[in-house]
Amino acid sequence: MKRSVFFAMLAAALLLSSCDQKDPQKPTISWPSNESFRQMELAPGADGAISLSAPTGFQTILLTLNLDNYTTVVNQFIDITANKSSSKKGAVLDIIDDAKAADLMASLGVSAGPNLRGRTMVSINLVDLIDRLTKDQNVENNQKFVIDIDVTDMATKSAKATAQFHFTSAPEITWDGKTTFEPFDLSGNSAPKFKVNAPGKIAQLKITLEDGVPEAKTFIKKTTTGGALTIDLINDAKAAESFKGYFPAGKDVEGKTDVTLDFGFLFGLTAKNWSAGMNIFTIYCKDANGKTGSIQAKFNNPEETE
Repeated sequence: MKRSVFFAMLAAALLLSSCDQKDPQKPTISWPSNESFRQMELAPGADGAISLSAPTGFQTILLTLNLDNYTTVVNQFIDITANKSSSKKGAVLDIIDDAKAADLMASLGVSAGPNLRGRTMVSINLVDLIDRLTKDQNVENNQKFVIDIDVTDMATKSAKATAQFHFTSAPEITWDGKTTFEPFDLSGNSAPKFKVNAPGKIAQLKITLEDGVPEAKTFIKKTTTGGALTIDLINDAKAAESFKGYFPAGKDVEGKTDVTLDFGFLFGLTAKNWSAGMNIFTIYCKDANGKTGSIQAKFNNPEETE
């Protein structure tokens, strides 16, 4: 009796195991660089290449896009009216049967259109697709893009997956109180301040004297380790101490999203002791996502007049 029960349980286990095995003829969707389909940051080097497979041949491939505030821009690439986005649904790219959608994918180097039906493999880079759709858009910070992928084969078997992306704005550097970066006259009384905003958190913040009068170059070299013309506000302890009170440094910069740079150290000192001429600084920021931002700040020391 016990033996028969044992064999019955074994048979049931084998049956369940067999049922759990994947159907080798069923379509598959894979993301080689992101096998678990975690949300991916839209940053330099982001790999959005997905692979679609249908051993019996593709019947349909649909990409449903929900691009936050930018979903409606997809409509211009859709010919099938029912697939266009609205306030209640995303935009659907039918890359086999919709001529406009197929043309869009072809422009990205993807095999598309009726000739794709019956084929067994295709690769689509979703990052390239998002970049193309938002090319002429001023994408705001903290946007989430969701793409639902739906594949059906010639045997009516299907596979579905969802790819999620997040957009963080690149660092931005602004002149506090001004909208343009015209040269600043060092004979004035007020020192300019620049604000660095990095939603992706500051990983590098450097100020480089690109060109300037001899006294300016000598001064900057004396304030940095190794006599460099670049003030590294995260990694150079000497520079941090030299510009204390004007520039934040170290832990007050790294990982932060907002800092202020005060160029007040140039005033008084420059006008009296430096030669007349233009001094050009580049302010450069790189965030934790690898995105960068930079501007040039120009300071003119005018000729003395009697």
